[in-house]
Amino acid sequence: MTYAEAVARLLALRGGEHAGMRPGLERIEGLLSALGHPEERYALVQVGGTNGKGSVSAMLATILKCAGRRVGLYTSPHLVSFRERIRVNGEAIGEDAVADGVDALGTLVARFDATMFEAATALALDHFARESVDVAVLEVGLGGRLDATTVGHPTATVLARIDLDHEAILGPTIAAIAREKAAIIRSGVALSCAQAPEAETVVVERARLAGVPLLLEGRDLSVRSLHISLDGQRIECAGPGWRFEDVHVGLVGTYQPPNALLAVATARELGVSEQEIREGLARVRWPGRFQVVGEGPWLVLDGAHNPGGARALRRSLRQVFGERPMTLITGVLRDKDARAILAELVPVAKRIILTRSSNPRSARPEDLRAALPATAAPAEVAASVPAALGLAAASGPHTVVCVAGSLSLVGDALRHLAGGSDKPCSIEKPAASMDSLY
Repeated sequence: MTYAEAVARLLALRGGEHAGMRPGLERIEGLLSALGHPEERYALVQVGGTNGKGSVSAMLATILKCAGRRVGLYTSPHLVSFRERIRVNGEAIGEDAVADGVDALGTLVARFDATMFEAATALALDHFARESVDVAVLEVGLGGRLDATTVGHPTATVLARIDLDHEAILGPTIAAIAREKAAIIRSGVALSCAQAPEAETVVVERARLAGVPLLLEGRDLSVRSLHISLDGQRIECAGPGWRFEDVHVGLVGTYQPPNALLAVATARELGVSEQEIREGLARVRWPGRFQVVGEGPWLVLDGAHNPGGARALRRSLRQVFGERPMTLITGVLRDKDARAILAELVPVAKRIILTRSSNPRSARPEDLRAALPATAAPAEVAASVPAALGLAAASGPHTVVCVAGSLSLVGDALRHLAGGSDKPCSIEKPAASMDSLY
């Protein structure tokens, strides 16, 4: 089996990427049992929430690597290459390892009728065992209570911001969604950023019932942004018995300080030193989350795939770029709240280009036009992300071009900028070679 065949086999499995996903733990538990329970061979850190869980995971994994730990990192979705989902010490899984792993899983996947995400999770956990990692950082795929990453007995469980998303599966209110996401709290220590009151109540009660100590931003943890620029930002943060001042974070978005706080506090619970934490936060990169490519024009890539993420992106654009004219390239998946996402993004845009990503669940640009606020600038339509980038290139040297609305849209942009290659995005240094391609 080739790497391409292995990825095609995975992506063709029932469930797809959140489309028709079947919540439940019996299939992943069956897979892991058949594999000899690889998740029991290393420490586990599980990271959930709605917005920011990928950033927390990337920051924590990079910090732990700087501390000399051998670290597995499992995230989703991927932007350019499937291999980005499974990393050891920052390096993406090799093509041969994917092919061999999928081949070995073949009969098991059929026996347990596993979904794509369940098979990928089993592949990742088995790979981490084979690579003898010390700790695996697992980003929750969807929800938490019945997510395939909710396995074993984690040393720490972490909750980033909980907001509205996937309401058809997780529930119509923040409280209902919080109950699904907070269910990952079951062992070790729990950490949470500041939550909406209705979510905080759920998180605190879940930790109490599970008998798990909880560190909560606003009560036990604090963070403050000091300065932000295109090079990153500086923060100060504190927790029980520690305070770090003037810490450089390599991620630009104004929504990142609470995520950095969670990564720092979790690392402290795992025995990491201040110097190692500082080094990790300075080195980390997380593509597609307020990723800035080039200058004059600037290209900003941000998933912003739900209203909360779009709101955070709008604030970051205003704080970093002020009143500079902005061209918005946007496309949203059909199962997302396009009207609410566009309501957040459109006010900062002088020019709007509607398009669709290569994801088959992408909404048609014509349908997005109907979801635009009445006050929106006239919208143009492009058939693809490369075509949209071509249109935007004429916006002028002082313009900010922002690609946002779904991670698959951002992935298409990154793939185009990289010349169509399947090379995984780096999470430790910027892809500087892309700057000249836009």
